[in-house]
Amino acid sequence: MKISDKADYALHAMMYVASLKGHHPATITEIAQAENIPREYLAKILGELRRAGLLKPKRGRDGGYLPAKPRGKITFLDIVEAMDGPVEPSNCTKLESKRQWHRKGVCPALTVFERIKRGFIKELDSVIIDDIPYEKFYKPSAQKAGSK
Repeated sequence: MKISDKADYALHAMMYVASLKGHHPATITEIAQAENIPREYLAKILGELRRAGLLKPKRGRDGGYLPAKPRGKITFLDIVEAMDGPVEPSNCTKLESKRQWHRKGVCPALTVFERIKRGFIKELDSVIIDDIPYEKFYKPSAQKAGSK
């Protein structure tokens, strides 16, 4: 199962912001460069993460984005669903499809896809952004030093 590119970018953006551990807000430019995400697309993603209550902006000269809640309370599922809506591994599991997707009124593989969906959701919900070993992937010296 593959999540959307948008959700993947959102996960990487949130991991970068979390890696700063609140030392300073992450700017759009900083995140875009660190994660190789097109800046304009990232701005839209960050707006959606903000509206979902996962990021909070800090305005002003030293502004940027910070996690809106403790890192230990933000799951991968929160981020994926903020971008893509409810996880649906197949048309069989979509509510409207359960009634009309197949001639018989129900997908023959519905129980299989429901089981896959539950497992995928359980895994995404079990990973919090605080679980990531940031020090292996982000060099503190490459990140913006504290506010000047």
